[in-house]
Amino acid sequence: MNDDAKFFFFMCGFIGFVAFYISSSLIYGDLIHCLFHASIGCVFFSISGRLLLGFALSANSVNSKNSGSDKSSTGNLPPISKQDISGEELAASTNVEALRNSKGVSLPKPK
Repeated sequence: MNDDAKFFFFMCGFIGFVAFYISSSLIYGDLIHCLFHASIGCVFFSISGRLLLGFALSANSVNSKNSGSDKSSTGNLPPISKQDISGEELAASTNVEALRNSKGVSLPKPK
């Protein structure tokens, strides 16, 4: 997951926390109820933001597959493999790539 996606989830969660905190403070006025509802709002909005980003990325991948026949946009890129990758393999490879690109963690290079 890249930094833009993390920022998007953070912002969605923060907006949910603030919105639910303000609304529950107006309704209940109790600090415990406010924090409880705000935490639920934070989780709800971040999950909703993740789903929204997933829909946007899947629509983007469908559009890129349809325009893949245009050779001028691909340049000198290697051809894309025709085999379908499962979701688990894609997630694992994305996580390993993110770890390799992060500044704090160093992984051994693949052979």
